Amino acid sequence: MKKSMAMLLTLLLVLFGTTAWAQNYTAGVYTAQANGNNGPVTVEVEVNDSEILNVRVTDHAETAGLSDTPIERIPAEIVEGQTLAVDTVSGATNTSNAILKAAEDALAQAGADIEALKVAKEKTDTACEVTERHVQALVIGAGGSGLAAAITLQEQGVETLVVDKMASAGGATALTGALINGGCSKQQAERGVTDDVQTMFMDAMEYGSFENDARMTWLMVNNTGDSVDWLHDTVGVEFEDVINHFPEHTNDRAFYPKGKQSGYLTGTMEQYYRSNGGELLLETRAQHLLTENGRVVGASCSTKDGVLNIYADVTLLATGGYGASVALRPENQMGTLFYGASSSTGDGIIMAEEVGAMTHYMQYLKSYPQGIEKPLDGGNITADGTTFRSNAYISPLASQAATLNDGAIYVNVEGERCMNENMDFVSIKKVTQKQTDMTVYLVMDQKGFDNWMAKMEVSAGLTKEIVEPWLDATEGKPVFRRGATVEEAAEKAGINAEKLSETVAHFNDMVAAGKDDDFGRAEMSVGLDLDGQIYIVEQRLRMATSLGGLKTSTSFEVYDENEQVIDGLYACGEIIGGVHGDESMPSNCVAWAVTSGRLAAKAAADAVKAE
Repeated sequence: MKKSMAMLLTLLLVLFGTTAWAQNYTAGVYTAQANGNNGPVTVEVEVNDSEILNVRVTDHAETAGLSDTPIERIPAEIVEGQTLAVDTVSGATNTSNAILKAAEDALAQAGADIEALKVAKEKTDTACEVTERHVQALVIGAGGSGLAAAITLQEQGVETLVVDKMASAGGATALTGALINGGCSKQQAERGVTDDVQTMFMDAMEYGSFENDARMTWLMVNNTGDSVDWLHDTVGVEFEDVINHFPEHTNDRAFYPKGKQSGYLTGTMEQYYRSNGGELLLETRAQHLLTENGRVVGASCSTKDGVLNIYADVTLLATGGYGASVALRPENQMGTLFYGASSSTGDGIIMAEEVGAMTHYMQYLKSYPQGIEKPLDGGNITADGTTFRSNAYISPLASQAATLNDGAIYVNVEGERCMNENMDFVSIKKVTQKQTDMTVYLVMDQKGFDNWMAKMEVSAGLTKEIVEPWLDATEGKPVFRRGATVEEAAEKAGINAEKLSETVAHFNDMVAAGKDDDFGRAEMSVGLDLDGQIYIVEQRLRMATSLGGLKTSTSFEVYDENEQVIDGLYACGEIIGGVHGDESMPSNCVAWAVTSGRLAAKAAADAVKAE
């Protein structure tokens, strides 16, 4: 019997190749959609009666650069392997899953045996293969700081290799829009603005509650202007003509790259690095630092082909933050929605701690108000053992407009209004932190909700089709609820209905009187229209950036727990703790990434040349 079964299996493999069963399709072209990070991803699949002929993504709103690899690779691998058992792309899991789900739905329309298509091919085990490389400088991480460091090492004539675990370069910087502090730059002066480093320093210190590592803050403000000019004059980054003002900054000094395109800054830096002969190994994950006699001499990396041990005279950690790590996130931020880069798992911090590195400011994360939980396939929050993953629709401008223009109010789960809705974002955040489950609720009438949705569709890809199934639910996340009355909407949202009804009536009375006696809200011309539907939407804390990390010297050498330099090891960017204190100012995160990358590289290059 066993012999007969073995012969049958062999025959099936000969007849049908690597898939478990032959497929019988209804020939044609089929289209389906699935939700990615930024909205629907549309996939078109062409089949004949037995083969998948073509798969392509025809429409999407995913982030340019970060989504390029899955959009190219996954359709090609489906066709090549005639299978849906295709690996997702590191750093683009949601986009990858959307492509696979849409392809699955399209193939189901064609009559495919979906379960058979999901049978994975047997893979050759390459885990035991170990190879070696030797370079002068190894940069771990290809975000804003890592690319700035790599280019600077090039300029210094140092042989450099960059590795990154993701399938595309850019890291967290590629997701920010790349707003950068250009204080004391030629770019700022050309636009008629006068600035000075002392003012920048005090702005940053005050915003960080004077808890900053002042050494590093001083380095940032003294060099960010030069970094912006370097990006423009050397790397070829173009900036918008208008310099932006934020109330946190005394002077106008915040620059957007041309077109305000997410990924443009890092894309230009990557192109410049590569065009000058720079080598970048993607999907190469540094797992452990290599040491000899107490000195860091490189890193051991995992690749598709096995293990790559890279030996280097100097090693620079530019691996970003830890917002996506359960192990490293502070306990009081576990309920905060993470919408940052999936690469932010604290790998560099973990590797550095293995060789005795010192950390500080680990209790601080940069959080914001007005986030909405975004359901993910397989659950709202998933984990791989160490990684915390949740997504948030970003809603600040839409919510701000709703309170300013349409009479919307913020309440807590007890049904009580809890703030002046038109305060600055930091103040709204602090109030939200004090509420039950660190959540407030935006209460809107029909006009307010319609206007809010219109802005959310443009800014976050949140369409009416996505929202509609949530509105009449009585449980589950996200909390999007509507009712014919305030009480009905409140009950569906799990809010004290009686108290919310009293709160709304009292607010409308104050609008009629033209004065907010409770919180001093200035805009009191519009109340809530109770003749139509009432809508309630959760507003939760969200974060993308961590503020703690390694402690270094002013030459960016990593300290051990005794504040002694670990030979051969440098760090730059978000992995360094303390530069921002307990809050990062708008435009300072990218400024720090580029500036610290350049300064760390110059120090590392000097060390290489001194040997």
